[in-house]
Amino acid sequence: MTKLSIVVPCFNEEGNVGLLYEAVVASLSHIIEDTEIIFINDGSTDGTWKALKELSEKSPYRVKAVNFSRNFGKEAALLAGFRESTGAYTAVIDADMQQNPKYIADMVKILDEHPEYDAVAAYQEKRKESKILSAFKGAFYKLINHMADVKFVSAASDFRLLRRVVVDAILSMPERCRFSKGIFAWVGFETYYMPYTVERRATGKSKWSFRKLFSYAVDGILAFSVKPLVLSSVLGFLFCLLAIVMMLWIVIKTLIFGDPVPGYPTLASLILLLSGVQLFSIGILGEYMAKNYTENKARPVYIVKEISTSEKEDQV
Repeated sequence: MTKLSIVVPCFNEEGNVGLLYEAVVASLSHIIEDTEIIFINDGSTDGTWKALKELSEKSPYRVKAVNFSRNFGKEAALLAGFRESTGAYTAVIDADMQQNPKYIADMVKILDEHPEYDAVAAYQEKRKESKILSAFKGAFYKLINHMADVKFVSAASDFRLLRRVVVDAILSMPERCRFSKGIFAWVGFETYYMPYTVERRATGKSKWSFRKLFSYAVDGILAFSVKPLVLSSVLGFLFCLLAIVMMLWIVIKTLIFGDPVPGYPTLASLILLLSGVQLFSIGILGEYMAKNYTENKARPVYIVKEISTSEKEDQV
C-alpha cells in the first residue's frame, strides 16, 4: 500500500497546479517515492486540464489526473479523490497555494508518532479575511453547533490528513448532497487540530463569493440538522396560540366596548406576518424536499471524462 495519497481539487488553477506539484515534491522529498498525487479537474474552463495532463505524463513520480465531464463542485472532487486514493494516509489540499504542502509533512509526522490520532485537521490561527466574512463564519459555526448533532470546530479547514480507516468511513456514506465539514465531524475518530498560516494565492482569483459561501452554509445546516423543520413547527404553534389570544381579545373588546374604529391596519399586519411565517416554513420544507428529491434520483455525484497517469502510476 502507498504510504501517502494527496488529493487536490482543481477548478481554473492553470497557473497553480505546476507550482503546487513542485512544492509537494520539495516538501515531501523524504517520502515522495511512496506518495501519489491525485489531481481532480472539476470542469475547468481554462488550461488546467492540459497542464495536469502534461504534468502527469512527464512526472517521474506517481501522479494521476482525473478530468470531470463538467463542473460538479468541490465536494464531488473530494469524493472522487478519496475513491482514487490508495494510501495508508490521505491528505486534502487546495490547488491555489494558500495551503503550503510543508504542513503535510508535519501531519504525517504527527500520525506516525501518535497512533491514538486518526486524523489531523489544520485550522487558521489568524484569519486573513474581512471582518464581515469572519463575523459571518463565526455566526455560522455558532448556529450549526447549536442545531446539529455533531460538533463543528470553528476555523477548521478541509486541509487535513486522514488514516485509511477514516477515508473508508467517509466512502461508506452514500449521500449525493455532500458537505465535507459535516461528514468529517459525523464519522468521528480522534482528530488532532494543528494551527497553520494561510499564504497568498499564487495566481488567479478565489472561486468563492459571499453568495456561494452562504449557499454552502445553508447546505451544511440542512444536511446535518432537522431542527429547521422543528423551528417551523414551533413557530406555527406559537402563532396559532397568538391568533387564538387575538381572537378572544377582539371578541371581548367588541362585546364590552364595541368597535367604532375599523381594524384594517391590525388585520393587514397580522395577515402579512402570518403569511411571512407560512412562506418561511414552506421554504424550509421545500429545501428538505429538494435534497430528498436529489438523493432519490440516485444520479452519480460526478462523471469522469478522462484519466491521465504517469508511467510510475501505471506500474503500480
